[in-house]
This record gives sequence, C-alpha cells and structure tokens, in this order.
Amino acid sequence: MPTLNYYGLPGLIDMPTANVMPDADLSLTGSYVDGTLRGTIAFQVMPRLTATFRYAAIPEFTPDSTPINQDYYLDRSFDLHWQILEEESWWPSLAVGIRDIAGTGVYGGEYIVATRHFGADDRLAVTAGLGFGRLGERDGFANPFGLGDRPPRDFGLGGTVNFDQFFRGDAAVFGGVEYQASDRLRLQLEYSTDLYTAEAADGVIEIESPINLGATYDMGRYGTIGAHYLYGTTFGLSYSLSTNPRRGAFNGTVDAAPEPVRPRPLSAEPYATSWVSQPDGPPILRDNVERLFEEDGGLELVSLSLDPQRATIRVRNIRYGQEAMALGRVLRVLSVTMPNSVEVFEVIFIVNGADASRVRVNRSDVEGLEHDVNGASGLLARADVEPAGRVRDPDTITVRGTAPDRLTWGIGPYIETALFDPDAPFRGDLGLEAQARFEFGRGFVAEGALRVPLIGNLSDARVVDGVEPGGPFPVRSESALYYQESEARLDRLTLSHYGRLGDDLYTRLTFGYMERMFAGASAEVLWQRVDSRLGLGVELNHVWRRDFDGGFGLQDYSVTSGHVSAYFPIFGDFTGQVDVGRYLAGDYGATLRVDREFANGWRVGAFATFTDVSFDEFGEGSFDKGIELTVPLGWFTGTSSRSEQTTTLRPILRDGGARLSVEGRLHDLILDYHQPALEETEAMLWR
Repeated sequence: MPTLNYYGLPGLIDMPTANVMPDADLSLTGSYVDGTLRGTIAFQVMPRLTATFRYAAIPEFTPDSTPINQDYYLDRSFDLHWQILEEESWWPSLAVGIRDIAGTGVYGGEYIVATRHFGADDRLAVTAGLGFGRLGERDGFANPFGLGDRPPRDFGLGGTVNFDQFFRGDAAVFGGVEYQASDRLRLQLEYSTDLYTAEAADGVIEIESPINLGATYDMGRYGTIGAHYLYGTTFGLSYSLSTNPRRGAFNGTVDAAPEPVRPRPLSAEPYATSWVSQPDGPPILRDNVERLFEEDGGLELVSLSLDPQRATIRVRNIRYGQEAMALGRVLRVLSVTMPNSVEVFEVIFIVNGADASRVRVNRSDVEGLEHDVNGASGLLARADVEPAGRVRDPDTITVRGTAPDRLTWGIGPYIETALFDPDAPFRGDLGLEAQARFEFGRGFVAEGALRVPLIGNLSDARVVDGVEPGGPFPVRSESALYYQESEARLDRLTLSHYGRLGDDLYTRLTFGYMERMFAGASAEVLWQRVDSRLGLGVELNHVWRRDFDGGFGLQDYSVTSGHVSAYFPIFGDFTGQVDVGRYLAGDYGATLRVDREFANGWRVGAFATFTDVSFDEFGEGSFDKGIELTVPLGWFTGTSSRSEQTTTLRPILRDGGARLSVEGRLHDLILDYHQPALEETEAMLWR
C-alpha cells in the first residue's frame, strides 16, 4: 500500500508520487495543518486510475476577495491520478495527475511524476516530477510544452472543468525520497513547489522552506498515522484508513451450514411414480420443504408444483445477498425432499410478488457436481436460465406455502445526514422510524415509513428565499422546510404492483406518497433479457409537491416527469446507465452514471446530469453530480443479509436535474436473478 499524502492521493507529504493503490482500494484520509482540515475519499477505479473527492475547511480564507460569514472557507474538489507506466527493471513508474479537476480551482494543479524503487526489498523510493499551477510556483520556468500562460482562476459557481488551465503556465521541478525503515515505519523527505500563495496572503499559513520532513506508521487494520514538519514553520498530522470491497471485514461467514445434497440410490429400473396418487403427498412435501427452509432461515416457500419428472418451486430469498448462494441452498433442499423420480428442478425467485426468472437444473448434475472443484461453474453452465413464463409449470400437483403473504415491520432508530452544505460540512438527524411492508401476492406490495426526529440540525440548513427569475422551481433547494415545519413526518406510503407483459418485459405501478417531498403515481416498463446486462426502460411519473408539515396535504405545484433509460455493460465489472427525459423542475436533459459493481454487493459509482437549466440558473456547483457508495451489511457482520446502505456524496443539492425517488425501481431488483448476476456470484453456490 503506497503512502497517501495530505491530499489523500498516492504521494509523499504535499507532493504526489507515481504510485497507485491496489485495484479497487477505497481510502479515507484526514489531515490537519495550521488550522486547515482536509478530508479525502480516494478510490482505485482501475488498476492505474485513482479518483478522489476532497472536502477542505480553510480558516479565514477569502480566495476570491469576497468576505465570508463563517470562520472557515469550505471547498470541494475532485482529482484524477493516472499511472501511465508501471515500474519495470530500470524504468520508473510514470503518472499524470490533475488536482481540483472540477471545482473552484483553489487547489488546482497538474503534474507529471516518476517514482523508482531501489535497494533490498525496494526500501528506498525516489520521486521526481514536473508541476504546474500550484505545483509550479517555486522557482518556476517557462512552460516546457509551449502551452502559454495560465489564465487567472475564475471561481464563479464552481463545479465546472477548468480545461483552459490544465498544464499551462510556469512549471517547476519537485521531488523527494521515502525510506521503509521497518515493516511499519516509513520516513519521508520532499522538496515542495507549492508556495500556498493565496493562503499566505490571507495569513492562513507561513511558508519559509521548501523542505518537508515526516514519518508514517502503519497500524494494520486500524489505518496509518503520519506526523510531519512542514514549510519550516509548522507541524501537521494525517490519518488514512483503507479497505477493499473484494475483501470482507471477516474471513468467511458464520452462516449455518447448508443441507447437504442427498444423492438418489442407484437403480437399474425407473424410479417409482406412485407417490403422485398418494392423498397426503402434497402437504407432506410442502411441510418438508418449509421445515428445511425454516431451519435455513433465509428462504420462504411461496408455491410448489410437480409432476413425476419435474418440480417447480417459487421462493422468496429474504437473506442471501449473493443470489447464487440462495439458489444452491434451494437445490440442496429439493434434493432431500423431492421424490426420486423428479429429475428436473426449476427454481423461480419471487421479487416483490413477481417472478424474476426460471433456473432449470438437472438433479443428476446437482448430485454429481456438489463436491467437484469446478462444480459451481459447471452447474451454472449446464443450467438453463430463462424467462419465468416461457415454460408452463407442472400441473399434476400444486401446493401453496403455508404463509404465501409476507408482512415485515419494525421500529428503531434512524440516522439521516446531509453532507457538504455550503454553510456546514455535515448535518444530521437522529430519530425513531416505524416502517411496515406487506406483500399480498400476485405482485401487490404496500409499504410505508413514519419518522420522528429527536435531535439534529437538518432544519438549520439554508433555505432558498423564493424562486430565482427564470430559474427552476425549488423542487429540492427548499428541502430544509420539510425538516423545519414537521415534528413527525410520513416519509412514504405506497401501493405498488409488479408484473410481466411478456418474457422479457417487466412492469411496476406505484401510487401514493413516494418520498418526503412528492406524492403521485409512477409507472415503469423494463425490457431485460435474462442472459444479458443490456436493458431498456421507460418511466413516467405525475406528482405533486407535498406540504412542508410531512402530512397528507399537497401543494399547488405538480409536474409530469419521466425518462427513457438504457442499462449496459462497459467492461469487466463496470456498468453504465443513461437516462434521458424530463426532471422534477420541468427541465429536460440526461444523466450519465458509471458504476463498478462487485459480486459481494459493493457498488461504487459516479453520476452527472446536464439539463436545459443553465449553469447560472442552477447556482453553486453549476450542474448536478456526485458519487454513490453502496455497502452490503453482511460485509461488516460476516453473516448473509440483503440489507445494504447507500450514501450519496453530492457536492451540493440544487433543483436542476432533480429526479423523483421511488422505492423498487425494476432494473436492480430483476437483474439479481438473471444469468449475469448468478454467474458473478457462482463461487457462493455451494456455501
């Protein structure tokens, strides 16, 4: 793991190196220097590409000479760091980076840097680089690429890419060394070319020397701490904590062992089918399946249909985040409970009361491949994954589960946060939430949630005072009023129906109070083949803005919004989504998002929305964009769970590009049980 510098990037102290983090690593870095606080999230997007999001608080700083009404200037910025060449034999690694690629430009700078390791076990690393912008201030010389002068920073609204500044203006040479003194201790020395010109002018910091010295200590799973002497005048502290979605917080899981496969006895004669006419046979089979499902704790029987050679079972997966794991446990139970003549198992998983797909497996393959070293991939290769309605169910025997409907409810604490408000880096509420969900069967689902905040400061957020002339209606920027004017609020109360129009066509209809700010109706149709990640969807909504008190009342504002969406694989575990249509403020445009999805349920993605709302009308931030992180609960606990937590890091919440929030959008729900998702989690089939 490379050292992360004070900007949360692979580096020495202030200066970058050409190193990269291990692929898919996710790191959090916090640093403190002379009152300046920086917090950075870095993600190794690909083996050679690192991306960061940073939030900084600089005391008594006025970069554009405009007085501020708070003690700290709060700045948001994005970086990209690309390793062009890996270190090989005598050739160093080489990287190119852009700091503050889409922000105010306070930390704007670019670099080309090389790093080479020497000595036994590569303990000594030497770095030299060429810096521009902030990194080209000390002893700068004329631009070596002939790109001309660097234009002055235009702080403006922030959020736009500063193409006209990249690698322009004077350049300067920086460098340094790092020595691995022990398995855990590293020592750094660097020559910094950042003069902190703007901060020094405001008296934030004093720079007397280009030499920075420091040390970092690796505490293993508890992170890395650093202490440094900087600029000849002050000391700084840093802390970094890294994890990787590919590695669980625990080794293995603590789930109960599954039911072992029961092979049938060898017989030269066909297996008997007299069980079909046994009067008490159907309830006995159902009870046996339900007993084993109950012992498993993660599966529920919806229905079971059989003929002498085939069994079709409909199941709710209520626990397993890896869908192949749920499939494997269902197949084991069928091998134990089904009469010997049944050779074909068909498993249909029920999602919100609707059939997701039909997985057809030969029983003899289940029996023969359970202990095979390549048994999981071999079984899925021989299985047929197809639309649930393409084949008729067996009609000789059909029994329903004893509890085909499903009610879940709970009362407990909730935490709601709002990050990166222009006036405060963090706001949050702690309160109690009561929620309930009922699946009626036949695709009908009712659900609701009521929240009572107890403590917090979400109501202190800034409220836009009226609608800007010519700007979008405040569909999100007045969200603070929903906290200020309600003591208890109905977060959502909906009735939905999920179904199919054909083999590859899935539908959703939702009515009610869909989110904190809007109520109405939403309809969705999704075309999604079971053997492909490529999908196309259409969504249409008509909604009214809800009253600020969080009750049942509605305001005068209503809007019809909707999108045409395309879902597609990019390469490896990267997927893309494009939504084109109309947003809540009546603006038209498109959203592009790219996600990296991991088999264990982690997902890291980024999105950007551009509509006919101009940057000036949008306000601070210029356009809607952000980073989204989804973490499965089971990753932390070591037990299987379908619960997950999604956090959106949005630099600022505005009205342009705002989309309705609806529970149960089809794509992610349906795709879980299609062939690509089952193959991605095949390693869990026999767990």
